[in-house]
Amino acid sequence: MAGLSYKDFRGHIVFYDTELPHRWIDAYGPNVRKYELVGQYHPDSATVTAVSVGAGTSAITGLESTLGGGFVFTSAAAENDGVQMQALGEAFYFGVKCPAYFGCRVALNDATESDAFVGLAIQDTTILAACTDSIGFRKDDEDTAYVFTINHDSAATDADLGDVVADTYINLEFYYDGVTTVSYYVDDVLISSVETTAANMPDDEHLAPALAFLTGDASANTMTVLWARWIQIYD
Repeated sequence: MAGLSYKDFRGHIVFYDTELPHRWIDAYGPNVRKYELVGQYHPDSATVTAVSVGAGTSAITGLESTLGGGFVFTSAAAENDGVQMQALGEAFYFGVKCPAYFGCRVALNDATESDAFVGLAIQDTTILAACTDSIGFRKDDEDTAYVFTINHDSAATDADLGDVVADTYINLEFYYDGVTTVSYYVDDVLISSVETTAANMPDDEHLAPALAFLTGDASANTMTVLWARWIQIYD
């Protein structure tokens, strides 16, 4: 981040990256809803669900000896084992004209044998298996590509974002302008956008911040998140 700027936005103060104005860093005001995972999180503000098919234990742990910290989602060594974290309270909603931002910096240790989701989803303990409504970024087992996905009543529209590189961090972000458009970005570059009127936009369910990971084989694979932010401003 080269610099920090701020603006008065609908009676709220929004701090953003000067060179990447889509990237909201923080916001303050009477109707701001936000959740942040940076360095540490408060366990009492999130639900952590371990998925255990095998005998091992999946968990979220701190990223040791790394400047600024981070979070490691580690699966047990059995296919479809994993762990997810979801904020309590479905505070985000795309059925109103209220701007929103999500972004994270994430890496997978295995580009093929893993399932991952980062973004917003309806409250669900099995986000990667049977979540009915969500918006964000997803990678499926046996597929090396991330997609930007909008999912409504279990019907999804996906946009391919290119291959994952193992053990390499990537920035995944989307920004809702509060009018008509959700734009999505990969490594600080605008990829494309989708209208909020598009089929499969999750516009009639309240959503919660969510991060989820499963392994795709009998290996203890990992998803590492350096930071993640969710912000929405209501009128």
